[in-house]
Amino acid sequence: MTLISIVVPTHNEILNVPILYKHVAAVFEKLSGYDFELIFSDDSTDTTPQVIHDLHQADSRVKLVRLSRRFGQSIAIAAGIDCASGDAVVIMDADLQDPPEILPEMIDRWRQGYEVIYVQRANASTSRSYRAFAFVFYRLLRSIASIEIPVDAGEFRFLDRKVVEYLKKLTEHTRYMRGLTMLPGFRQTSIRIQRSERLQGQTNYNFKRSVLVALDGILSFSTLPLRLGALLGFVITALGLVAGVVHLAWRLVDPAISGPGWPILIAVLIVGGLQLLVMGIIGEYLARIFVEVQNRPVYWVDYKLGFDRLEATASQK
Repeated sequence: MTLISIVVPTHNEILNVPILYKHVAAVFEKLSGYDFELIFSDDSTDTTPQVIHDLHQADSRVKLVRLSRRFGQSIAIAAGIDCASGDAVVIMDADLQDPPEILPEMIDRWRQGYEVIYVQRANASTSRSYRAFAFVFYRLLRSIASIEIPVDAGEFRFLDRKVVEYLKKLTEHTRYMRGLTMLPGFRQTSIRIQRSERLQGQTNYNFKRSVLVALDGILSFSTLPLRLGALLGFVITALGLVAGVVHLAWRLVDPAISGPGWPILIAVLIVGGLQLLVMGIIGEYLARIFVEVQNRPVYWVDYKLGFDRLEATASQK
């Protein structure tokens, strides 16, 4: 029997968890020779853990990794992956915007020899500004990243065991999973779907979090922002020298040209703003270095449910 581990990060998904379980169970009832373990990596503040506990009582294939606090979606996914024992792992959301019904197609691609099967989907957001942001971000990241990162692909993906073992070795705190699964160069393919609206409840993935994820993706896989700062400094310096020469020549031609000083003020403001911008970019990289060198645990588990190891004892990574 081939075991597929399905890792689902949850935060206040009390309405969607039971429905997701029913969809997953229905899919695997039709798959001969395959079984699943449904691992919820949870940091909810509501009674979602109790709902998962009740599902586990009815079906031992439902398991829970309860985090001690909210560490972020990517870390929650990492905690679930660390506990997965399947021959392959699927990462998906709890809101059914990632449809379990395409799992058979993903398994079929896996059997063809692909080790990373990711899902490309059109954004279902009704906000034009959000769709425009996502469109620009994915293509910007693809153009500046040090590796090939597919556009319009979220966390929903199917990973072979060798990819899982690679991910378990990572110790970094800032994780852009969409890029990390591509980094080693495993054989990959895509499935394109039309993403549906969220089933129930309110999304925890607001515009602010999207910007932070975008920032993680850019800073984790590209040094271009640092080089851009140096380029901006060179361009501004060159323009300043040219402006100085032009102003000096103009003064020689017409000494009465001297103004009240506002052009100098504007130039100082522009240059000062650019300096702060460059320092801010450098600061973002330094902040990430600072977090990594502290070598603190990436996450802390409050308790586990459904695993062979001791479940009530806190664990860390």
